Amino acid sequence: MSSMNRRVVALLIAFAGVVSLGGCSTVEELAGKVATNVKNRVMDFADPVSVGIGMGMGASVRATNYAQGGALFTLAKNSCRGRDVQSPINFAPEFGISPLFHVRSIADPQTGFDGRAVVVGKTLVDANEESWSGWAEDERWQWIPSRSEYAAHYDRHLWDVGFSIYGVVGLDLAVNLVETPLELADFLAGVITLGFYDPAGDDHRWEGPKLLDTVAAQ
Repeated sequence: MSSMNRRVVALLIAFAGVVSLGGCSTVEELAGKVATNVKNRVMDFADPVSVGIGMGMGASVRATNYAQGGALFTLAKNSCRGRDVQSPINFAPEFGISPLFHVRSIADPQTGFDGRAVVVGKTLVDANEESWSGWAEDERWQWIPSRSEYAAHYDRHLWDVGFSIYGVVGLDLAVNLVETPLELADFLAGVITLGFYDPAGDDHRWEGPKLLDTVAAQ
């Protein structure tokens, strides 16, 4: 990169900093905006990655929904994925080898029962008792379900590549390869512009010390 290009980039970063931090009338407001920007960048970086910890027995591996297998159940678990923090999961059995046959269900204390099944390459996105009883209805089975529909009330994502291993205490780790380039671009844009430009539109905005204002008002 030439010295001229470096100067242009530096000027753009400086301008973004002035715009994003402009209007800060107090040190508290400045610190709040800086802290919020740092939090947003950490979340951007973590968005493609999902992590879960819990208790159970068994193991599984997955290279997207269409190639996965294992025998696993978890008695208690909590998963997080960037901005998306899932509810605690109590019981989650899993068995089979996809794409031939694979089923995994979860018992979520807030959303109830939910699950996903794969049979000969087709996915059933709501593998519960009612949907199983109507298994012959073609509209329930999809070759490529939407990512949002697949992930609703569920702790895995359609294109996750990762593993789960549990021996009383366990760990889940996965990365979404489809979303990773977009999320990393969002992360880099936020870093370069100091949060002024947010391609994904998912940044949190600093809105002042709400808790302190509420307590003071009382």
